[in-house]
Amino acid sequence: MLSAYPLLSSLGGQRLTDDSIINPHCQATEMELRPGLSALVTGGATGIGRALVLALAQKGIFITVIDFSQDKGKETASLAEREVSKFHSGREFPPVLFIKCDVTDSNELAAAFKKHIETYGGLDICINCAGIANPIPFYKDQTDGSKSWRRTVDVNFVAVIDSTRLAIRAMQEAKKPGVVINVGSASGLYPMYADPIYSGSKGGVVLFTRSLALYKRQGIRVNALCPEFIQTEMASKMDPKFIALVGGFVPMEMAVKGAFELITNESKAGSCLWISNRRGLEYWPTPAEEEKYRVRPKTSRRKSPDGVPLNVQIPQSFEKM
Repeated sequence: MLSAYPLLSSLGGQRLTDDSIINPHCQATEMELRPGLSALVTGGATGIGRALVLALAQKGIFITVIDFSQDKGKETASLAEREVSKFHSGREFPPVLFIKCDVTDSNELAAAFKKHIETYGGLDICINCAGIANPIPFYKDQTDGSKSWRRTVDVNFVAVIDSTRLAIRAMQEAKKPGVVINVGSASGLYPMYADPIYSGSKGGVVLFTRSLALYKRQGIRVNALCPEFIQTEMASKMDPKFIALVGGFVPMEMAVKGAFELITNESKAGSCLWISNRRGLEYWPTPAEEEKYRVRPKTSRRKSPDGVPLNVQIPQSFEKM
């Protein structure tokens, strides 16, 4: 197996112009996870998605579980329904829906969103958790990728774009605040040499999500959750020696805690929460790292003979150069 020891790259992003959106020192307010809200979770039948479905159900939140696996999806939905039913009685609609859906099929995905909105009258939380590993080593793949690398990119990245788009549109039409959590991976923050397709697709999720910070002005917050390896069916296929190198499997409870942090902390938009056993829960990039990539620094700096003047006019359609 190729060496896959993490190499942290200098990820960064420039600070946006609206201080109420990005000021890391502003006082945080919280969105309350309360009974009666509704959530839609893709990839909700197994792994992290399943854990988040059950955790939300324990808060009395109505849920639509979207997954390609019908048996596991129905099982998860049944468990979630027992929890949600403890908070609601005499209802005329199901507390939990399961919809079998291929997230790469835009029509199927749109129909699932429509069903959720018709049932629950809106959408408060969308968690995009559907993801797969590339089944064939990249350097050995002799196919056209339709069942390997191309499929992986479609599930892990393209479908996240599509689902995020549908969620934002639903929240805009309802004129209500909402939260979107895109489940990325620590492999989207640093290279995972064992599976460059997976790593690249998750890196796309991270930067796509960070680029949506300005939707906070409409009351819609989009954030990314990036855990290291959690003991799911997919992660269990990894080389145990590599898992040991990164500090072992991250407890599922940490992923749930991280997701709830991103949902409830109303100061977070376009944020990426990195979860590891070594460092716990940490936002990435740090303010110090992000400062390196600012187009306009906060304070004047000593002019350098090799420096570039900072009075360049940025086109309105771009936020950084």
